[in-house]
Amino acid sequence: MEIRQLRYFIAAAEAGNLRTASKNIHISHSALSMSIKNLEDDLGVMLLHKNRKGVQMTFAGEQFLIAAHSLLRQIDDLRASLPGNADSPTGNVRLGIPYGLNSALAAPLFKILLERYPGINLEIEEGNSTSLERLYEADLIHLMISYDVVEKMDQKVEPLYLEQLYFVSEYDPALANEAEIELRDLRDIPIVCSPGTNSMRTTLEKYSFENKIRFNLLSDFQSAHASLKIAESNLANTISPWDEIYSYVEGKRVTARKIVNPSMDRTVCLVSSLRKEPSFATTAIIGAIKESIDLATVAGNLRGEPV
Repeated sequence: MEIRQLRYFIAAAEAGNLRTASKNIHISHSALSMSIKNLEDDLGVMLLHKNRKGVQMTFAGEQFLIAAHSLLRQIDDLRASLPGNADSPTGNVRLGIPYGLNSALAAPLFKILLERYPGINLEIEEGNSTSLERLYEADLIHLMISYDVVEKMDQKVEPLYLEQLYFVSEYDPALANEAEIELRDLRDIPIVCSPGTNSMRTTLEKYSFENKIRFNLLSDFQSAHASLKIAESNLANTISPWDEIYSYVEGKRVTARKIVNPSMDRTVCLVSSLRKEPSFATTAIIGAIKESIDLATVAGNLRGEPV
């Protein structure tokens, strides 16, 4: 099996047509067809089924496409990292990060990379905890920041800080100076929150059970930004960390009060793999993330307590 065969197969599978794929990758139709036939013979399975419209992946082809993408990413990462060393790391690093936290860390993280690590190509995938976990399990990202992560055998889970959560409602000048709200006062108040097993929903259900408080949870669009817009419009309220809402609060678009008695919080964790040694570039990014958190905290864009 050759690397070019993987690239040719991906091009054909994603185009759904051999002629279109051959034009896209600048080889002849016959050469592409022969390459895929040789690959299928080597693997002992049919990957593409021809039909009137072009080609369609078999079940084996669908599985192989995922594996081919993963293999090529690893090869590309290896090539990019080979020239680097601990003092001058190079390579590709893919980081999965929650929406709000990315907003708070983007500027300090960019500054650190620009000044110290110009050879590192950092690719950021934004998402909620559920989507990020899927990307991590599929080996599509090297590092993941998530919440209250349960450690697994092949994962290193490093707590970064304890994140404080806030009750967010429409902007009200009369409440602007009220910094806190008690947990029991949230009873039966309409709160938008994504359904399912995402971190915020799990946190709310945990506090509801432990404190015997019933929350009136309304499903949103699985978007932190949408939840804030709903709160801003006085259609419902939401629960958010400071990194998601600081710009809204500063712009007097919403009112945010820290939840107390007890405080509502969750642990922000950095997840990396124990299956292989981290590259110099990955190690550098881990350090840059921690430094960026400190800088964002000093700037007032992030609030939390040491773990």
